[in-house]
Amino acid sequence: MLTKRRAGRSQPDDPATPSPLGRRVRQARQELGLSLAAVAGDDFSRAFLNQVELGRAQPSTQTLRIIAHRLQRPIDYFLEDPGDSTAALELALAEAEMGLHRGEPARAESLMTRLLARPLPIDLRTRAQLTLAVAQLKQGQPQDARPVLEEAIAVAERAQANQLLVELYDRMGSVHYLLRRPHAAGQWFDRAFERYESASLEDPVLKARILGHRANLHYVAGQPIEAISAYESAIAAAEQVLDMPVLAGIYEGLALSLRQTGQYARALSYAQKGLRIFETLRDVRMTGQLRLNMGEMLVQQGRAVEAERLFSEGAEHLRRIGDRELLPHLVAGMAESALERGDPKRASDLVDEAIDLLNRATDPLAAVAAHRVAGRVAHALGRREAAHRHFERALKVAMSIDNPDLHARVTYDFARTLEAEGDAAQAALHFRRAYEAGRATGAPARALSGVDA
Repeated sequence: MLTKRRAGRSQPDDPATPSPLGRRVRQARQELGLSLAAVAGDDFSRAFLNQVELGRAQPSTQTLRIIAHRLQRPIDYFLEDPGDSTAALELALAEAEMGLHRGEPARAESLMTRLLARPLPIDLRTRAQLTLAVAQLKQGQPQDARPVLEEAIAVAERAQANQLLVELYDRMGSVHYLLRRPHAAGQWFDRAFERYESASLEDPVLKARILGHRANLHYVAGQPIEAISAYESAIAAAEQVLDMPVLAGIYEGLALSLRQTGQYARALSYAQKGLRIFETLRDVRMTGQLRLNMGEMLVQQGRAVEAERLFSEGAEHLRRIGDRELLPHLVAGMAESALERGDPKRASDLVDEAIDLLNRATDPLAAVAAHRVAGRVAHALGRREAAHRHFERALKVAMSIDNPDLHARVTYDFARTLEAEGDAAQAALHFRRAYEAGRATGAPARALSGVDA
């Protein structure tokens, strides 16, 4: 039986009571002095927009995106109250995912942190956790991403959400990869691929990403031939759908593997392809990484002028976004390039800058790179004690992170310095150590950045 409501008192479920979303839409429209028709345009009717403002209709995610654009409001504007519509929440998730593609992981992390601070449907919450973890990985924060993924995996396993589980397993592999735990990373990547196959999923992009990550493990294990084959399989999967971020990361890995086998022309070709894609995507950190890789290849080929230009461009872009981890690598690369082209004074100024940047970096690989180059520069300037001190510092850090190839590279440079100083006995000893370290593994001096985290 229907009952009559008392006049003058609104009920919580009263359709005439505007929702928080409706109130915000109306307020923004009125502040801009726009009519219903101006906001609706040709995409939906004025009547529908009026119903949204009155709380009688819920816009789809795409419609809300259009409204937000025309009202010149960020997505955050629609997330101010606990009673957000499903469309507003979905839009926040979509915006964060787009931010990742645009190279804005900090923005994505901020959106997802706000979203996860409120009650959410289980499915939406798990997807938001995945997006948050990816944003953290892209910012080099695997320790932060790990507990987020662990919680999401537990929920997804109970729900048997195969597609989501494959993505979560793959990202957990990336966590361990960035933490330099290749065995654990391989187990997670294998779990991801096994689930993908057993669930008969058809997602070429996801498949390509997993294959690319497994190829990375071949690379860091010093198996360039196997890595090249695996990268080519990943490229074949990614090119079916032309997923640009995945393809660019795979190109980077393939370039480094080709470099390990001495195929510099092909390596540079693939590195350039990856660089063009990351520039299109405006992913500043990844373009910096590609410039670093290409610059190192050019230095090895004796093309110091070209290398220094690439290092300099990458460093300039990274300074704009306040990067702390990759920047020391690029500045050290600039110093080594200057040294190779016969300008030790400029090399000295640059390597001093690289050493200073280490005070704000946490990556031990950056310390090895900066001190190795500093050792070379100090030797070129006749500063024997300083050269030895820098080489010994680089060796100590290289040994602490269990990277035999990096150890071999620093030891070899130190051996050449000792040989030039006339210390034949110590030079021979260090050449021997470099040879033994090089035989231990062909692992690269730096972990791949192409985990498209």
